[in-house]
Amino acid sequence: MGLDQRANRLNAFLLFCLITVVCFAQEKPPFLKSDANKNKEYEFLYNEVVNSKVSQLEKINQRIRLASTYKKQKDVLVALEEKLILTGETAALYYLIAGTNGIIALQTSQFFSIPYVKAMIKNFDVSLKIDPEYVPTYEGYVEALCMVPSLLGGDLDKAKQLAAKLEEMSPVEGHFAKGFIAKTLRGETAAKTHYRKAFDLLIHMNFCDVDLSNFFASKSMNFPYKIAEVSAHFEIASTIGVCAIDYFIENQTPLYNLPLEWAYFRKAQLHLKLEEDAKAKRWINKALEINPNFKQAKQFKQNHQRRL
Repeated sequence: MGLDQRANRLNAFLLFCLITVVCFAQEKPPFLKSDANKNKEYEFLYNEVVNSKVSQLEKINQRIRLASTYKKQKDVLVALEEKLILTGETAALYYLIAGTNGIIALQTSQFFSIPYVKAMIKNFDVSLKIDPEYVPTYEGYVEALCMVPSLLGGDLDKAKQLAAKLEEMSPVEGHFAKGFIAKTLRGETAAKTHYRKAFDLLIHMNFCDVDLSNFFASKSMNFPYKIAEVSAHFEIASTIGVCAIDYFIENQTPLYNLPLEWAYFRKAQLHLKLEEDAKAKRWINKALEINPNFKQAKQFKQNHQRRL
């Protein structure tokens, strides 16, 4: 596999780095943080990469993979910026840099997060200026514009414009973006209307029977999770939600930044909607095995104790 192919595969792995978690208040999963107990292990492997006899570009790609695996987002950011200098400006790189800044902002105290929030907005904007047709950037940029205060660059009007453009290019993601905006504005009914339109398109394309690897290839790595999350939250097309979360679980790698127990939690919710109680019980128990203090999972099990 050549360097270009490896870089493309790396970019595919890193699509998860966007702020792609739908803000359903009490149900928003956290991004995973680095484990202090593994710092020495990370430092050892990092030094091995730095001292390896490979090209500079390959070293950078290896550092990105390594830092992503160990959730060292600031190191991911440094390596991405070095790659930008080495290989030149692309919409994909600015998109990844924006998303990484967003994750760091979410994991940083409010005051110290401001530079990362501003950098996120700036890099999303640059990404679209380089390539106004680069679909993946729209998803993250719309959500960032909704989540960030206007003083730091948030702009609902701009988010609406981008969502409309995204709908033209990729209708399913466009409706998801519009649903996200409506949900941000507390428009539960309006949000559900947009999400229904997205699921109608998924139903029409026989979502569960298509090549999902091909379908998700140009989307963020969290998009299958988002489909399942919306399906569970709004009680829409639970079968499609199950297919999406199964894909998400089956394609987990150490590079994913969402806790696996949240995927199991969504899967349990969806199976319960389908009246598949035994499966729901299995998956909620698996979620609690990973994290016995998982508040939402414990509440779910308590609320449905007669069935689970």
